[in-house]
Amino acid sequence: MNYIGIKINKPITDCDYYATVADWCNKKKAKIEDKGKYYEVVAIEPHTPTLKEQLEAKEYEYQMNRWQREGILAANSEYSSYVKAKAQELEDLAEQIRHQEM
Repeated sequence: MNYIGIKINKPITDCDYYATVADWCNKKKAKIEDKGKYYEVVAIEPHTPTLKEQLEAKEYEYQMNRWQREGILAANSEYSSYVKAKAQELEDLAEQIRHQEM
């Protein structure tokens, strides 16, 4: 059964039905929203991470912040090509963000 669009009147009188709907929502990326006089089941739109969120996630994953990237990407740096590629990936994202902020 698909519960998207289902309205549940207030006050809730059938707790078992509400629990069933809530359980379904947890499994199907949906939520129960309070619409004032009733509750309605709506789909949760997937979050598309912003460039800044992507950069922050990759900085955490690689354990590399801006000053480290700059040192890695400096001329005559002795870091491996793998590390330089990861630093460049982050710097490319950061550059896109800097251009957006202008």
